Amino acid sequence: METINLDESLKTGIEEIDEQHRGLMETINLLESSSGASDRYKVCLEIILRLKKYLDEHFMTEETYMIRYDYPDFFNHKKEHTEFVKRILEFEMAFVEYYAPYTPMLEFLREWLAIHVKDTDIKMAIFLKEKVKQTK
Repeated sequence: METINLDESLKTGIEEIDEQHRGLMETINLLESSSGASDRYKVCLEIILRLKKYLDEHFMTEETYMIRYDYPDFFNHKKEHTEFVKRILEFEMAFVEYYAPYTPMLEFLREWLAIHVKDTDIKMAIFLKEKVKQTK
């Protein structure tokens, strides 16, 4: 598969969020590049740890913006975040049981970009940018 970059279809126009999305893409690319590596098991653990850190930082950022500007679809957006957390914890449990969930994790993360970032996050960003304009 090809390397993922922050192209226009993935940009929210909110620099803080775009930078965090860039970090997620780097993590996906690292996982992708380890496909034939002998230390794939170790890389899976590194990815899981990165993703858990990402959850704390990125979701807090988005949810803070949504609360601050009274985003009307906050609960549905938060529900998607909760589902992401649940899946990452499932991958972690698989890892603990001595299974490196390389392929399912890669598929999940690519799907997350295609659905959540390109759709849910872009809708949120359009709303937020309009709200920010109104407060200036």
